[in-house]
Amino acid sequence: MQTKKKRLTLDLDPPVQRRLKAVAALKGISMRRYCLAAIDKELARDEANGAFAGSFNIERLVALQEEAFGDKVLPADGAELIREARESRSIS
Repeated sequence: MQTKKKRLTLDLDPPVQRRLKAVAALKGISMRRYCLAAIDKELARDEANGAFAGSFNIERLVALQEEAFGDKVLPADGAELIREARESRSIS
């Protein structure tokens, strides 16, 4: 089964967007493909340099989640949380 992809939206200044478009075109690839490759390259470099070593603590994340949400089971989709918050504001 294929995993559902997540969307990321970036707001770029026009000069940055033009540079991105030009470089991707020169390489013969889409801006999307160029960005994905650049992100992957940067993540690999950070991981190789130990950028995450010692900074990721799952126990701390679980504690923060329990503190913020208590026993509430969170939906897998963050959009559902946003929808619920909007609905609660409109009812009030």
